[in-house]
Amino acid sequence: MHRIIAKVQDRKRDIYYIEVLGKTLDVLDVFGRSERGQLSLQEISVAAKLSKNTVFRILHTLGEHGYIRKENHSYELGAKFAELSDARLQRPDLLSAASPYLDALREQFGETVNLGVLDNSSIRYVDVRESRNRIRLAERVGGSDPLHSTALGKAHLAYLPSGEVRGLMKRTGMAKTTQRTLTTWSSLAAELEAVRQQGYAVDREESMLGAFCVAAPVLDSQQAPIAAISISGPTIRFDESKLPAVSQALLKAAKEIQKKLGHQ
Repeated sequence: MHRIIAKVQDRKRDIYYIEVLGKTLDVLDVFGRSERGQLSLQEISVAAKLSKNTVFRILHTLGEHGYIRKENHSYELGAKFAELSDARLQRPDLLSAASPYLDALREQFGETVNLGVLDNSSIRYVDVRESRNRIRLAERVGGSDPLHSTALGKAHLAYLPSGEVRGLMKRTGMAKTTQRTLTTWSSLAAELEAVRQQGYAVDREESMLGAFCVAAPVLDSQQAPIAAISISGPTIRFDESKLPAVSQALLKAAKEIQKKLGHQ
């Protein structure tokens, strides 16, 4: 506590310190610390220790610049952050091409829709459309997950050279997060072959119990992965019975995004 107070006092004495910018960064830090993708004005205000009026003005300004997205009465990080987080994630063309399909898929199935890219040894979420259901799966833009246990990850791995995939798994390991997680190279290799055959990947409670996810890759002209799109939901209403319709919708959307990016 003393350290925090001293820090605030130092800021007030710092002639170069821009107070409103500091408050803006405090608001953004709230999203970075939160495990939830969407937060209410009240929650942000309390966590940032700022008045609701101040937080509202900051969020409105960030929203005007694309850094914050308002969904009903909640706020989430906007796709603009994906363009700044890493040079390899600076793909405004991808975000622009995918955006209408993410919206359409959420409207069609009512579940959370994700856009992810390969970032070093993990999947990085660069855009998310959260389900409007009270019980839902949610990821935040900028968040990451393992490759071997997620549908988005397997949709990427299936279209990488086998040697590269082996190297990635050797470097990261194949951590077991549920009883269903694939933890051997032979089981993963067989799964990736199935992904190539059917064109989409499935996470059957491999990354989290009670969660079901389907993903399709967005490929370039050489059939290398650019990104992947997925639909995820709780197994109480989103499960194997939805797979035929969901997989076909994802494959169609992925093909359309590829065309928009100039890859046939």
